Amino acid sequence: MSLIKRIEKYNDGAAPVLYDLKMRAMAESPFRFYRGTCHLFAEDLSKIYERKPRIKVWNCGDAHFENFGSYKGDNRQVYFDVNDFDEAFLGNPAAELTRFITSIIVAAMQMGVSSVKIHKAVNDILQEYIVTVQRRKALMLESEVAHGAFKKFFSQMSTLDRDDFIGKRTIKEKGLLKLKIDDKRYISLDEEKKKELFKSITPMMAKSNRFAEMVFEDAAIRIAGTGSLGLERYCVLFYSKRKGKQYLLDIKEARRSCYAGLSGSKQPTFRNNAERIITAGHIMQFTPAAFIAPLRMAGKWFVIKELQPTADRMSLEAFDKDFNRLAEVAREMSKLIAYAHIRSCGNYGASTVDELVLFSDKKQWQREVLDIAGTLAIKNSKYYRTFCEKM
Repeated sequence: MSLIKRIEKYNDGAAPVLYDLKMRAMAESPFRFYRGTCHLFAEDLSKIYERKPRIKVWNCGDAHFENFGSYKGDNRQVYFDVNDFDEAFLGNPAAELTRFITSIIVAAMQMGVSSVKIHKAVNDILQEYIVTVQRRKALMLESEVAHGAFKKFFSQMSTLDRDDFIGKRTIKEKGLLKLKIDDKRYISLDEEKKKELFKSITPMMAKSNRFAEMVFEDAAIRIAGTGSLGLERYCVLFYSKRKGKQYLLDIKEARRSCYAGLSGSKQPTFRNNAERIITAGHIMQFTPAAFIAPLRMAGKWFVIKELQPTADRMSLEAFDKDFNRLAEVAREMSKLIAYAHIRSCGNYGASTVDELVLFSDKKQWQREVLDIAGTLAIKNSKYYRTFCEKM
């Protein structure tokens, strides 16, 4: 099957306006293309890396450089961690490391970094993961212990407040607060769909002490990410009479992981994909997000969570051409992957920490990860050129 047909097949069923947005986003750069085509990575990795996994951990499935970010936990503290679990699956940790290291190589190639420098950086990143696993201790990254680029990141987060966050995303119309429809962050939604959303959310939200006594104000189609563009996704604005504040909710379609059937490991049974996504986040992150829950609507499952002023992601653009700083941050991110894998041990079919430690010390998989990451980064470049030519 041709590249374009593979992309079209995966994105079949997406609303035309979202499909077009995704295709334009993927054409922006090789890294943005990589973000938007996790399914190509999963398919290609399954063909190259044919070893049946003896060691299994929970993988977030899409551990690229921009899928790490800050969020407020249910203890109201702000953390920085892996924060996207749409593609989560039980499988070999080598898959996770390959996805992450390939993203670093793709970013470095885009920056024009020499192959010698890239080789050293990815070796260091992989070794950071191994050393962290062998310490057997899953730590965390929070504002109080952050340094370097992370300290700056957390400092920026501390300047944000709810009023400013809501203000940038809303506008007043005839005295009523509405979401700002700009076709960049939000697309308008018809009134019938808004009513359906409100009706679907109400029973679940009424049970929450945090969001009881709410008044719905508006809803819109939400544009966010790259890989998730094309999924059914909404933003809901409401006012909490109990708290006297406005809140935003993200409602995102939960679909099958692109690794389903490709991981080589039997997957545990979940009632639906929303449960899989939420459970993976719960066991892999240091602490769960402040509010996250499954939602059934119009025959589909969704993950619903609060949009927070303190939620943001590390962006490749913030590093410009400074690959040294990016590589430093990537080494810290590899620790977060290790922490997540350690936490997942023993859960829903995952191996023990002892087994993960024994695996981490073996040289063969380490060489394979680096070799395959290089191969898939080059393949991504070829895919990107073909994609741009055909679009």
